[in-house]
Amino acid sequence: MLPIYKYTLIIILVILLIIVLIKIIKKLRRKIVPHMKRPFLNIYTDKDVKLNIVFITHPFTRPETIKEYENAVDNGVKFLGMSSYSEFPGPISNPFDLLHDRTIDAWKHDYFKLTKGWCHCFREPDKFIPKDTKKILLSESDFANFEYHKPDNKPKQYDFLYICLKDNDKCEMGWQGYNRNWEGAQKCLDIMCKKYGLKGLIIGRINCKVPDSCHNILDLTDFQEYATFIQNYNKCKFIFVPNTADASPRVMTEAMCYKKPILVNKNIVGGWKYVTEETGEDFIEDNFEEKLDKFIKNLDKYKAREYFIKNYGAENSGKRLLQFIKENFNKDELNLDLDTVSYLKPGI
Repeated sequence: MLPIYKYTLIIILVILLIIVLIKIIKKLRRKIVPHMKRPFLNIYTDKDVKLNIVFITHPFTRPETIKEYENAVDNGVKFLGMSSYSEFPGPISNPFDLLHDRTIDAWKHDYFKLTKGWCHCFREPDKFIPKDTKKILLSESDFANFEYHKPDNKPKQYDFLYICLKDNDKCEMGWQGYNRNWEGAQKCLDIMCKKYGLKGLIIGRINCKVPDSCHNILDLTDFQEYATFIQNYNKCKFIFVPNTADASPRVMTEAMCYKKPILVNKNIVGGWKYVTEETGEDFIEDNFEEKLDKFIKNLDKYKAREYFIKNYGAENSGKRLLQFIKENFNKDELNLDLDTVSYLKPGI
């Protein structure tokens, strides 16, 4: 029979072995990062390897989403917030959006407790995100692929492009019309057509009413598949973005990649940061005509693509994301050594 101290030693060794095994299992689990669908968004390295940090991009509208979150946490996944949907994580202003109702189950979760920092799009982030939450001005739209979206030198069929999908066959106001400010756009379109005779292409509003002054100089299409849609950028001289409740306007940065100056609503939730002297003009309803006049006169002087390449894209934006993650996560929380990574990017 073994002395008691030997039994104690064996028990201690077994406990230590179990602790080591648990650590090994956790480390192995972190290396196997699941592919997660919206509202989640995986993050990849410059070598297309998945990091065990995942974005939460909008509220949990499906009942099973919280379980997906919990399963991922059990497997070593950590989370960051990303403002990609209207004013999320703040209240949704769009009255046609189910998430406008703060009493529904999607809002019972504390998204700041579920995450360890936030990538946002706001001018005044403290209005939407707690002051003590780590945050960075960084959007999905920052990562537009300028190597894929390239301008051509062909003659342009249109002066401007405006994207506003219709919500129903009657063209009555709905989610799309509100977010893309269809009602406000009508006043601007009238000025663009009547005073300047600008010819425009509107994607998604086929058979919808437009100002009388625009009847013969606006073309309206139905919804288009993405591969077809992106061909429209090279048909136009600039993009018109009167949108309001839009957090991450991909059409704006894609247009910039195609060398298109941007004419943007100053009150847009996200995307305001892309407007500079090099890229275009912003406006409010009261000064639209004045800003349009300046914009048209300078149309050939803007350098939107050059500005985007210099300041955004996967590498520039990805380096900022990499640094933010390094500052907010411990090395032992991660499945990869980020010192060997050049930049990070969302899986969009």
